[in-house]
Amino acid sequence: MPYNNEREDMHIYMRYSFACYTDRGKRKEVNQDALLVSRAVYHGQETVLAVICDGMGGLKQGELASAEVAGAFDMWFEEIFFRIENEAEFEDELYESWEILLQDIHQKIREYGRRCGIRLGTTATVMLLRQQEYYIAHVGDCRIYEIKDQVRQLTKDQVQAELDKEGKENILLQGIGVSKMIRPAYYSGEVKEEAIYLLCTDGFRHKISEQELQEAFAPEDLVDEEAMERRGKEITETVIERGEKDNISVILLRTMSERGADEASVYKKYLQKLLYSQRRGLTE
Repeated sequence: MPYNNEREDMHIYMRYSFACYTDRGKRKEVNQDALLVSRAVYHGQETVLAVICDGMGGLKQGELASAEVAGAFDMWFEEIFFRIENEAEFEDELYESWEILLQDIHQKIREYGRRCGIRLGTTATVMLLRQQEYYIAHVGDCRIYEIKDQVRQLTKDQVQAELDKEGKENILLQGIGVSKMIRPAYYSGEVKEEAIYLLCTDGFRHKISEQELQEAFAPEDLVDEEAMERRGKEITETVIERGEKDNISVILLRTMSERGADEASVYKKYLQKLLYSQRRGLTE
């Protein structure tokens, strides 16, 4: 979609680079997190889908639940997104399709748990960056931060603080596959140019401050994907040294603007994908 600027034949296109890092951590035998980043170009415009899921460590086979969600969104991006991409009411169509997808996965995981006599579940935080807008679906306590001149948290943790023997503990209010019902939260907003969008599990952020995030992930310092991945690994190692024992995962998306000639008449589509999970979906 073209945007007005000083020349009618020139348009602003948002470009993205991305990197991911995940670590099992010190205590867990299995990494129950699942990550997906997929990028496509359609009519000259880049679109990026990012998904981060934290399989519930206190339940059995959390890695199956997280992999199921990541795999479902992987399929959605390849098969469904381009059907609704040109809809006039794109945001409504998008959130309706995500709601159906999340409710279907929730019931599928619950049914699998009943058949196997176990409880399993996962959080899920999803971000789509398209043109100059972002769209988010959120269940649980993974977070998305926007980092530019300041750090802004774009999601709200679905947790309840409760006292335990050691002080305070955050209890998840919603989990895909484990709650009786889920009510995903949806957010949207304008994508900032030359910014970092950081998606992370709670293990990544427990031992790090927002000021440290601002300093570590300043967009001007992360000039390429190699630098982004290296910084994600460095911060992961830092939080492990500070005593974090949970699985730790982060996705970094960097935005860049580019002016170019009108490509609206040129059909071009490709998929570049990174998918990490311990297992791809539920097994019978």
